[in-house]
Amino acid sequence: MTATLPAHPGPIHQLLNPSIHNVLDRLDIRTDQRVLEIGAGAGEITARLAQLVGRYGSVTAVDTDTSHLTGTNVIDVQQRDPNRDLLPGQADSYDHIVARWPHGAVRDPADVVEQMITRLRSGGWLVLADITPTPPRVYQAPDDESGTLISTVMHQVHRAVTGSYSGTWTAAPETLLLHHGMVQHCSHSGTETWTGGGPGCGLLAEVVTHLRPSLTDITHADADRFASLMADPRVLLGSYERRVIHARERT
Repeated sequence: MTATLPAHPGPIHQLLNPSIHNVLDRLDIRTDQRVLEIGAGAGEITARLAQLVGRYGSVTAVDTDTSHLTGTNVIDVQQRDPNRDLLPGQADSYDHIVARWPHGAVRDPADVVEQMITRLRSGGWLVLADITPTPPRVYQAPDDESGTLISTVMHQVHRAVTGSYSGTWTAAPETLLLHHGMVQHCSHSGTETWTGGGPGCGLLAEVVTHLRPSLTDITHADADRFASLMADPRVLLGSYERRVIHARERT
């Protein structure tokens, strides 16, 4: 399978949005604060963060492709590649940092996380969102052949989304975060059950359509068949396992 990906993440970033929103509801992000967002995608989380910090706060939104982001007085858009570029800011620059696993691969996730921790102010929250290597499950399909096709496509999409470097910010979050003095760390992971014709399967069909040029092991006929299965109410599958880790810089 080729490593070439579409120029922009499209609907892929939406896979982690619900989990990130849930964590933001629990954090004390106040007006006038400075927030750094890594992997901003289409900007849904960016807009939420801008609302939280208000007109006198600031959100620095970073991604390898920023064509879907719009800068404002509150939002500073910066195009950076975590495999080549340092993150914005200096030590103690941001009150909070929210990082979604980027579109594709990060060769040294621990280094990027360490950059985030360095830029985090005392008492600030670090939020890391990713998709774990846990394989998706197909609970029900019209027939065995359809079930095999769904499983094959979902595994290839997982590899395309996360890259070949495991797709997680860290396999041992407690060890890394404790080593850098982070406290109150908590990890939430979970999956959803998606039924054909529902919004989850609809989103997955959009993701496959977006990635179709890079999924060279899947034929056009396979992709079309997959799209039709995602609209079939006889399909029942487990979504990708989403994880959000949040920890606080020691005060």
